[in-house]
Amino acid sequence: MNTANLIPSFGSPKSAGYLYGVNFNRHITQAEFSGLAEFLRAEGSERRFARGEHLSAQGFCSHRAGLVVQGAFRYVHADATGGEHVVGYAFAGEFVGDYISMRVDVPSQVTIEAMCDAAALVVTGERLEAFYRTDAAHERLGRMLAEHMLAEVYERLLDRYAASPQQRYEALLERCPDLLQVVSLRELASYLEVRPETLSRIRRRIF
Repeated sequence: MNTANLIPSFGSPKSAGYLYGVNFNRHITQAEFSGLAEFLRAEGSERRFARGEHLSAQGFCSHRAGLVVQGAFRYVHADATGGEHVVGYAFAGEFVGDYISMRVDVPSQVTIEAMCDAAALVVTGERLEAFYRTDAAHERLGRMLAEHMLAEVYERLLDRYAASPQQRYEALLERCPDLLQVVSLRELASYLEVRPETLSRIRRRIF
C-alpha cells in the first residue's frame, strides 16, 4: 500500500492532523511536524480494525497510536455507573491514540474503538519514545506536542461553554464532511449535548 499521501496536509482543516481529536496545525507548523510525519510513513504498520474492535481500553495502559488511513474511531469514557459517554472522534487523516497514557504509562481514561471497518498506520509507544530520543530536535518535537495538547485541552474546555452547538457541529463537519455516514444522529446529538430534534434543526439551518 502506498502511504506517501496518507500523512495529513496542514493546508486545509479537513485534512489537518489531530491527536485525541485535537488539531495539531493550530500551534505546530508543517515544517516542525515533518520529522514525525516521515517517521510514521517509515515505521507505521498498517493495522485493520473491525467495527467495535479496540485500539486501547479504559483502565489499561495504552501502548499504541497511529494515523487513521480509512474509517473512523470514537473515544468512549465509562462512568462509575456504567454509563458510556463519547468524548472524541478520529477520522481519516487524523491521529488516533491516548497520547498521555502511552507517554506517561498510566491507565487510559477512554476506550478507543473502530466505528466501522477501519485501518490505521500504528506505532508502539516504545518505538515513538526511541524516535524522540534520536536527537535534540526530535526530543523538542515531543515536548512541543505535549505543550500543544495542553493548549488544545484548554481551548476545548472554553469551547464547551462559549461555543454554540451549531459552531461545534460545523467544526466537526470541517473534519469529516460525511459525518453522519459514520456517526448516528442520536450519538452525535449526545456528543454535542443537545437533543436529536435540536440537532435536526441545526442541520436544516445549515443545509
